[in-house]
Amino acid sequence: MHAVDSPDQSHPRYRYVIDCGGAQLFIYARSLATVLRVDGEIDGSNAARIATEIRRFSEVGTPLILDLSHLDFLGIDGFQELLALSYDHHTAGLHCSIVKGVAMRPLLRIVTDHGLPLVKSVPEALQLIDDALAGRRQSLQRLVR
Repeated sequence: MHAVDSPDQSHPRYRYVIDCGGAQLFIYARSLATVLRVDGEIDGSNAARIATEIRRFSEVGTPLILDLSHLDFLGIDGFQELLALSYDHHTAGLHCSIVKGVAMRPLLRIVTDHGLPLVKSVPEALQLIDDALAGRRQSLQRLVR
């Protein structure tokens, strides 16, 4: 893993990059969540490695946004790892959103009852987290009264 300055001014924090043999995992530290963007291709040769890297960030226990909107290809091995990751997060009570992209479309047409927490964009995922936090704050305020 190595750090690079982010040329994209909408992401002012440092970006870390992990090379996963055919895919790159970009890590953005945001105030509400960790955003993991995957570029390239996920297939049988690198799906397990990418899942292992994502699980490392899941151990932190903060909300996670997995951005697959820049992915060129997602094979069945990658999709199976995605299902397992989503299940792990759900079971652990951790928030996880998956930003869908073009590479997911063929598999989503075939597997319709997948249960993945899909969103259209990173801003939408961040808004969901913000809304959930606001709901918790309101619930806590009601309990204190």
